[in-house]
Amino acid sequence: MEAPAAGGRSPLFKAMTALGAAAILLTLLNFVVLSGQLQADLADRVWGFATGLSDGALKDALLSASPLYRHAAWTLGCVTCYFIVPAFIVVAVFREPLSAYGLNGRGFVRHLPVYLLLLAPVLVAVAIASGSEAFQATYPFYRHPKGWADMLAWELLYATQFFALEFFFRGFLLHATKQRLGVLAVPAMVVPYVMLHFTKPMPEAFGAVIAGTVLGVLALRTGTIWGGVFVHAAVAISMDVASLLQRGGLPGAR
Repeated sequence: MEAPAAGGRSPLFKAMTALGAAAILLTLLNFVVLSGQLQADLADRVWGFATGLSDGALKDALLSASPLYRHAAWTLGCVTCYFIVPAFIVVAVFREPLSAYGLNGRGFVRHLPVYLLLLAPVLVAVAIASGSEAFQATYPFYRHPKGWADMLAWELLYATQFFALEFFFRGFLLHATKQRLGVLAVPAMVVPYVMLHFTKPMPEAFGAVIAGTVLGVLALRTGTIWGGVFVHAAVAISMDVASLLQRGGLPGAR
């Protein structure tokens, strides 16, 4: 019989619950959140609400933000599947604090040089690949920002999604299974993580194998996901900027 982990739940219970929840949540993410229909429905609802408002600053702001409605709906769906539901499981089912699942930032600053070292070659690779046809066909997700405020709003939504994604893979999945699987918790987390990249260019999908493994090991050693959030957000934003630079699509460049 396994000894209960912190919070009174056994390592087997936590691992089985996390892996089962991950299978369900990733399925919902693929067929509901990423299908486009949910994004369109939510965008239509926000548009209907905005057009029904009395004339004023709020109505003008909401209508001017309409190109971001679908992106905001995508972010909301990702945050729900990647963070809200797993966080509920950690607190209500496992009866453990979220700080035990990577939301402890104390190790981030101390290990920041390591993350910067990891980030540097990736940024070089992004700059080299940004002119390729496959790269341009994929990035940026938000292709026609109207201005800098518009673009910054999108990048904030994008970064929020990466926080949720890092919590799901390098927080929830990793820490819920580490007591049962040991170091195998890392490859167990990497497999579904890499599958998320199957719609991306092949070099990026292969890169996710390495990145997912390295970030997983670091998350175990440091006890925090914030380094992964930093790297992921920096790489994603650099991809957007590099792609827009290649096509002259940055605000003010057209």
